Amino acid sequence: MEIHVISDGKQTVCELTKRIVMIHDEVDYIHIREKTKSVSEILEIVSILLNNGVPKSKLVINDRLDVALLHEIPNVHLPGHSFPIEKVRRMNPDLRIGRSVHSLQEAIECEKAGADYLLFGHVFPTNSKPNLAPRGVQQVAGICQSVRIPVIAIGGIIPNNIPKLSGMNLSGIAVMSYVIASDNPKNALQELRLSLVEVRNRENTV
Repeated sequence: MEIHVISDGKQTVCELTKRIVMIHDEVDYIHIREKTKSVSEILEIVSILLNNGVPKSKLVINDRLDVALLHEIPNVHLPGHSFPIEKVRRMNPDLRIGRSVHSLQEAIECEKAGADYLLFGHVFPTNSKPNLAPRGVQQVAGICQSVRIPVIAIGGIIPNNIPKLSGMNLSGIAVMSYVIASDNPKNALQELRLSLVEVRNRENTV
């Protein structure tokens, strides 16, 4: 399964870029999700990452389509309040477009609209959404069975609960604070990767 690491908006430009440069070779995608930073700061983040060897193919720009196009980043992620998928696809047919969804109906609609992958959550309890009940693994499984595009689970994912996501044709997991806010991001990633490998090995022996 893929590992997506998403920035949480709590680090400075310097702190965030240092952490991403440190871990980029151990993840599949890095989402730049900086809701409180200015466009110039987000552009600076992307420039620093590219200048330090982070491949464009690994970067995903959240919501800021203008930043992605300016730096020719091939991946964008659209939150529910963002641009319509159809419009972005029509204007930029080569972009890889992801969409955040929170229900089966929304997932089906976004697939029909042309999304390349879906980010679904939050699956487990998470401090980032303390007043919202988790949607749970059954909803993830239902979406994986109902759409043909990749589904990425997000929300409260740690090594200990990754086994609960096995056996549902999930394409990957996405994490925020567990990695990006960790005192040791590389170690946190290694623990996630080890848990994913153990789950895959268990599935292959069934």
